[in-house]
Amino acid sequence: MRAVGRMYAVMCFADRGFVFLSMPKAGSTVLQKHFARHAMILFRQPPGMKHMSAATYEAVLAPWLARYGHSRDSYETICLVRHPLERAVSWWKYRGRPEAQGRPNWTGDLTFAEFADRLISGEVPLGTSSNFVTDADGKVIVDRMFRYEHLDAATAWMAERLGIAPPVLEPTNVSPARDDEMDPATRARLEAHFAKDLTIYEKAG
Repeated sequence: MRAVGRMYAVMCFADRGFVFLSMPKAGSTVLQKHFARHAMILFRQPPGMKHMSAATYEAVLAPWLARYGHSRDSYETICLVRHPLERAVSWWKYRGRPEAQGRPNWTGDLTFAEFADRLISGEVPLGTSSNFVTDADGKVIVDRMFRYEHLDAATAWMAERLGIAPPVLEPTNVSPARDDEMDPATRARLEAHFAKDLTIYEKAG
């Protein structure tokens, strides 16, 4: 269950005061690689749990943990948050890798501007940071958020609470290199489209 390389929806360290939620394309995999072995409980099935949102966690798993002695006020939820434009670029690169050719969401034949057009129109559905960390009223319900570029800080925070030395991080799930230069018009349209996500990003530490 804890073999390196497997993906987990939630890494539960409630006995150490926190639960880690995995936002897609925000650096979760590298933390899972180093910390999964220390988790009290790992959730990875069914497949829909892989990137369980905070709202789903609070409705489904938090009551379950409370039933077994870990009340919700005894631990924090944490996650990584990535700048929404960088996250969109990462998805475009990831879906454009050669081995994905032939799949319905392949982007190898799209410029980033074309991908952005489809993203904004809704033709390409991607989950958003705001949907991941907020409740139905739009309130942020994740207790602690770290920016993707502050991965070292998140690592140190987790390691301290686990009482272990911070691991040396190595990149995982690296997307292929592509020309991702963004023209000003595309950037402006994406910033407007991801206005809520940008607000969430600014709140992260």
